[in-house]
Amino acid sequence: MSCPITVVAPFIIYCDSREQTPPPFPDGVRLERVSMSEADYTTERLQGIAVIERKSVPDFGGSITRGRERFDDEIRRLRPYRWKCIIVEGDIHDVHRSCGAHPHSVLGSIASFYARADIPTIFAGNAAGCGRLIAGLLRRWEERLTEEGAT
Repeated sequence: MSCPITVVAPFIIYCDSREQTPPPFPDGVRLERVSMSEADYTTERLQGIAVIERKSVPDFGGSITRGRERFDDEIRRLRPYRWKCIIVEGDIHDVHRSCGAHPHSVLGSIASFYARADIPTIFAGNAAGCGRLIAGLLRRWEERLTEEGAT
């Protein structure tokens, strides 16, 4: 007796075409390059509902210091999304070293993004952790839509 073969469709994640070095993603995830007006990652189903902004440690450090005004504009554009977050591909301890900001200033920026715009900042530790977090969040947000009866 033979066992039926189950083919699992890949989980397709939209990646902004400006993303230069996407992190590695778990097996079963396929990236599709698209032009996104905000953030870096979403899915077809989550467009207009949920987005993820990915930052390297130096990029995040620069965004909360010398590029703060520009990053605050981006934060404002993310506010209307139901689900959104910033995922930093590294550790919080490395941020203040990369940009020279005081650790309390880094924490204050993170608190401000969450308090003003409901945008949490998650530190992934490394590139592989970043890919897993992006895929995991997007998959679970899609599951929530399904549970709520959305199409």
